[in-house]
Amino acid sequence: MPSKPGWRSRELAIRYVIPTTVCRYLQGLFPLAPINCPDESSGVDILVAGCGTGQHSIATAQRYVGAGVLAVDLSIASLCYAKHRIRGIGADNIEYAQADILELGSIDRMFDLIEASGVLHHLADPLRGWRVLLSRLRPNGVMKVGLYNELARRDVVAARTFIAERGYRPVAPDIRRCCQELMSLANGTPLKDVATGDFFTTSGCRDLLFHDQEHRFTLPDISAFLAKGRLDVSRF
Repeated sequence: MPSKPGWRSRELAIRYVIPTTVCRYLQGLFPLAPINCPDESSGVDILVAGCGTGQHSIATAQRYVGAGVLAVDLSIASLCYAKHRIRGIGADNIEYAQADILELGSIDRMFDLIEASGVLHHLADPLRGWRVLLSRLRPNGVMKVGLYNELARRDVVAARTFIAERGYRPVAPDIRRCCQELMSLANGTPLKDVATGDFFTTSGCRDLLFHDQEHRFTLPDISAFLAKGRLDVSRF
């Protein structure tokens, strides 16, 4: 297996981001869309659901002026690592807490911006988790959601089938042996195409190919959910 930077472990990269407001950030992303901005006059409350080891929540806390960030995750180990990484970088506006997304409906807090990237599609019922998060969103609030796409994950589905057939387990030695076998396959096959990005870190490859639960969505799936929830995706 060729040596790759970060193959044995994933380090958290802290990068400087230019502070802005939620409204300006959205206008920059979608300059032609009629953005209905949240009221940021007294600051902005942000929820990062499924924050992992902290890179997402740190970038969010640094990006938005006057933001208070609540970052939650189910993993104590990930939260401890995230809290360790924020020491000395001036990200004192982040609060970390252990929480199950499905239980967030019981907290007495509402948010102007909710970000959930890379987490809902690993829940047993992703749409239930999405509905819980929506219950915590203020009127005119904004939600940023990342979901696996059925079409885009075809190579990953093929690799997961391959892993199941070979009996590889989600442990470091098996992950490395599996990657060696995948890398040895002929160019141009769907299995070969997974060897990008997260494939070259043990933790990243485990999440990419070995997660015990994965749901994928089509655009009609998402459209139906948005329509049922009376959500307007065209403004974001």
